[in-house]
Amino acid sequence: MCKASIIVPAYNAEKFIESTINSILSQDFSDFEIIVINDGSTDSTEEKVKAIGLLDERVKYVAQPNSGGPAKPRNVGISHAKGEFIFIFDADDLMLEGKISRSIECLERFPNADLLFTNFSTIDESGHVLKENFLHEYDTLWNLTDGRSVDYCYLPADKVNPALIKVNFVGTSGVVLRKNSLQISDRFDEALKNSDDRLFWMLFSLKHNFVFLNEVLHQYRILPGSISNQGFVRRGPSKIQALKTVMGRVNSLALKKELSLQISRDYATLAYGYQQKGDNKNQRENALLSLKYEFNLKAIKLLILSLLKGINKK
Repeated sequence: MCKASIIVPAYNAEKFIESTINSILSQDFSDFEIIVINDGSTDSTEEKVKAIGLLDERVKYVAQPNSGGPAKPRNVGISHAKGEFIFIFDADDLMLEGKISRSIECLERFPNADLLFTNFSTIDESGHVLKENFLHEYDTLWNLTDGRSVDYCYLPADKVNPALIKVNFVGTSGVVLRKNSLQISDRFDEALKNSDDRLFWMLFSLKHNFVFLNEVLHQYRILPGSISNQGFVRRGPSKIQALKTVMGRVNSLALKKELSLQISRDYATLAYGYQQKGDNKNQRENALLSLKYEFNLKAIKLLILSLLKGINKK
């Protein structure tokens, strides 16, 4: 038994895995285990993790066949975790000083909260800082707090869940879960290749309170091929599927309405993305799907433009 378990899914992570693990090992808090789940890497990830593990027994190594996404290795990590608190952390991100101790201290201050998330900065492949304070522009989050200068803020489930439907302000590597709050069903959806994390936050916030620690405690690395750098045409379908999954789990008419509105907006955004690509068929189909959920002026405009384009081709 230890105080904290840090779960690190890794796939072909040889370039950054050593610096990521070392940023964890150098924390001012020592009662933790690091569980690296190698998701079928074909590079030297295994050798590098095992080499560090020989020097520090807190580093555990678990191997599995490639699953195609981060959800399954995260779930495997949760099943292996022995800590009272579970940290989710990406294999190319960096922990900053005090992350573990400050996060645990804050969660212990709020015994009714089962998930903590922190602020963070973003860096590029070379480690250059892109944004010092990533969440500064997330008005949806700050509307839940007493302003951008708060040190921390308790977010009850009935407030944080509707906000998360609108926008995801929870960075994965900033998350800490109270292990004894997790049910068997509280797992990442392995059918989703992205947005599995956002789906988890939305579902978890239906029943659990959150706390936001407004400190920049990790650096989130944005790589050229990462999902964060890809357009909505690539990211959108999984996001929409996540929203539909939540809609199927809620009874509140108000939440269903909010979900329907967001799905409509996202389908309209997809339609616009396809318009930019010159894909008239998908532009029209997604505009129609948007209108299926809610009346949407943007979708109507995109639908009319796609129909006119089809007529002009004849």
